[in-house]
Amino acid sequence: MAKRSVLDDNAEIYKIKKKKTEKEKLKDMTPKGRISYLWEYYRIHALGVILAVTTIIYIAYQIATPNMDTQFYAALINNTIANEVIEEVSKDFSEALQLNPETETIMFNTSLYMGGTVDYNPSTATSRQILTTHVAAQEVDVIIAPESEFKTYSYHGYFDKISSQLPTDLYTKLSDYFYFSDLEDDPEKNVYGIYLTDTALFANNAVNTDPYILGIVSNSEHKGNSIEFLRYLFDIHP
Repeated sequence: MAKRSVLDDNAEIYKIKKKKTEKEKLKDMTPKGRISYLWEYYRIHALGVILAVTTIIYIAYQIATPNMDTQFYAALINNTIANEVIEEVSKDFSEALQLNPETETIMFNTSLYMGGTVDYNPSTATSRQILTTHVAAQEVDVIIAPESEFKTYSYHGYFDKISSQLPTDLYTKLSDYFYFSDLEDDPEKNVYGIYLTDTALFANNAVNTDPYILGIVSNSEHKGNSIEFLRYLFDIHP
């Protein structure tokens, strides 16, 4: 004799459950639950799409934007010349070097400020670290700094002897502007910089209470352009 169930034949337990569609699942959820569900279910797909789109944009940018080759890099310490003047100099000197504006550029880094005191200063420490890093990477061609800062870099051997770089005509005409210094490992004084106080750029635009000096960095890769910059500043041409 079959055992009778206490449940009605139409009870929910006997009904065949149909699998809900995604649309039905979402309809039954609260707004918060709907967002959580969508995130859990689709986040891998979404991240994949985002990564793919980002990669495509990056590749397209690299193809469309040529790598600019820096042909001259000047690091200006404690700059007092207005940015618009520096921009004009950058444009003029680029034209003087006959650079291709689509692939070649020059750089004037005017963001380096140093306190010149023995007390620790975070801004000074950061600027020194940035400059040291760029010099070590052979990116900097000339350093222009007030004498109080320049002498430190000169003493520690950052610069070439001017006599080994200047052509005869420049050496003769700039002899009145030579900056002499000894080195940490060489007590003999030599010319390691050129005073810029009398150039039109610095005479008309800079605060010269602490005179600015230019030195050619010893590991520079564009020393020829550094010489051309001196010609540009002093308006001396062969």
